[in-house]
Amino acid sequence: MSRPSGTLLEAIAATAGTPTYVYSAESLETATRRWVAAAGDPGRIYFAAKANTNLAVLDRLRGTGIGIEVATAGERARAERAGFPRTRILLGGVPKSADVVAEGIGSGLALVVLQADHEVDAAVAAADPALPTRVGLRVRPGIRAGAHPSLETGRADAKFGYAPEEVVDAWSRLAATPGLDPDVLAVHLGSGIGSLEPWDRALDVLLDLAERLAAHGTPVREFDLGGGLGVDYESDDDPDPSALIQRVDRRLEGTGLSSRFEPGRSVVARAGFLVTRVLYRREHGGKPALVCDAGFTDFARFALYGAQHRIEALDGATSGPATVDVLGPTCESGDVIGTDRSLHEVRPGDLLVVRDVGAYGFVMASNYNSRPRPAEVMLENGRFRVVRRRESLEDLWRGEPAP
Repeated sequence: MSRPSGTLLEAIAATAGTPTYVYSAESLETATRRWVAAAGDPGRIYFAAKANTNLAVLDRLRGTGIGIEVATAGERARAERAGFPRTRILLGGVPKSADVVAEGIGSGLALVVLQADHEVDAAVAAADPALPTRVGLRVRPGIRAGAHPSLETGRADAKFGYAPEEVVDAWSRLAATPGLDPDVLAVHLGSGIGSLEPWDRALDVLLDLAERLAAHGTPVREFDLGGGLGVDYESDDDPDPSALIQRVDRRLEGTGLSSRFEPGRSVVARAGFLVTRVLYRREHGGKPALVCDAGFTDFARFALYGAQHRIEALDGATSGPATVDVLGPTCESGDVIGTDRSLHEVRPGDLLVVRDVGAYGFVMASNYNSRPRPAEVMLENGRFRVVRRRESLEDLWRGEPAP
């Protein structure tokens, strides 16, 4: 999407301070409706809340008719606070405590996905025939999807889900329990995937399992294929969700199986911008560097994954060779926002904007160095409002008793 004007971002910085996250309401709706149009039904789309849990963002997505996939009690609470009915909330297949599973069983959620024996045990113990719950199992298909190693979740050695040879026993336990209705196999291959081919390999595994489970008299009715479509942070050339959904639908034609998807990054990444002010310039490792008031406490993606997001001066101009590093202010040499940028004319006090940060930006922010977390702003029709105030110093010790 097009970037907000420098004038508008200057006004936001003057009002909300820096660093500040800015979200475009129009971009959120455009990306979500792209998925809905591809799926043909908003009921097939569940936004992966882990990518962005700001209540204003969630409210905007809820208005498009899609559901939401949550991984924790906190994400579920935020989803309900944003107005999602329980019938549109999916408790996903990440490692969960027995208590979180038990709270999901019988509570009216759209689906509870279980991924380990202790979760199945908890579901069986909490099952109530008077409050039937639709459940599924997450499968670990042993597939490397080509994303960053930390973001590949379908590998054979991943901590998530059941290996294919373990599924029948766990499924049989669920099917034998009154109050539990197992009918979904789920898989999530990771995040930031640029090719569609890994989903073909995942479907091979799931279709084989569905055949085996049908032979046991407990058929599968749906595949949950997770999310994971990547975002090209160096350009605007992203994988098309319609290509993925059409590919899946062709594979499932004639099987009687339906499918659902849990996009996260591809819905919210493009909608987000991080505005930061340059504190000073310096030589860093023999290279010019800009030290900014945003650091890896505010935006951790370079430090965690080496992710190179576009970083621009507010006027959009670039200058000089791509040799300028953009650094944060914390007490860590690894506090880097990006490297090798053409920003030679940028001076102390100038504003920079980091693009495509709506996913895994604020949600991964921390208070390291006792730094208050940044503000969040929603932008719509050329106007903006603060949708999360900047934390105060007093917020840093909220919950701690006075000494």
